Amino acid sequence: MAEFMELSVKILCLVVSIVLHELGHGLMAYAFGDRTAQYEGRLSANPINHIDPMGSIFLPLLLFITHAPFLIGWAKPVPVNFTSLRPQRLGVFLVAFAGPIMNIFLAFVAGILWKIGIFSTEIMNTAVQINVILAAFNLLPILPLDGGRMITCFLPQNHSLFRFFERFGLLIIIGSLIMFGPLVHKIIFSIANIILDFLNMLI
Repeated sequence: MAEFMELSVKILCLVVSIVLHELGHGLMAYAFGDRTAQYEGRLSANPINHIDPMGSIFLPLLLFITHAPFLIGWAKPVPVNFTSLRPQRLGVFLVAFAGPIMNIFLAFVAGILWKIGIFSTEIMNTAVQINVILAAFNLLPILPLDGGRMITCFLPQNHSLFRFFERFGLLIIIGSLIMFGPLVHKIIFSIANIILDFLNMLI
């Protein structure tokens, strides 16, 4: 029963975090002039509009069962027409950055609630950890992650590096997690610790 409750709390925190992560992308795109997400009904916090069965449920469950050091996942990417953003390069950068910023903000809110004791310490601690890890993971500088988008947005759309990582980036990420798990975990936790140090200064 205790393990089931732990899993339920973690999955709930993860789903909320990745849904709001995608909503952050959509809201920032809207602010820079792209209405694609609005037209497709994705400017919503309703999880049903965002949940990806593989990335939102199956992968986190698998990671929990296999006792992975952290939970990660994804929701269905919010559709963005990057050519509609004005100014375009700044828009692309900030739309990409909006996802990790949303997770850092959620971690900050959870940390405040944790500190003043409004909600369960365990739940708020889980929310902080999951959001910090999600932010750190998405800041890795490789497409299709947000960190990769933030870097390559300064390259021409037909740049060979851009095309290569758009096509093979996800396979590289999965392969790296399988073949170089401890190294990737160390990198993610290093970024996460920087974010935590920043949050600790604010809370």
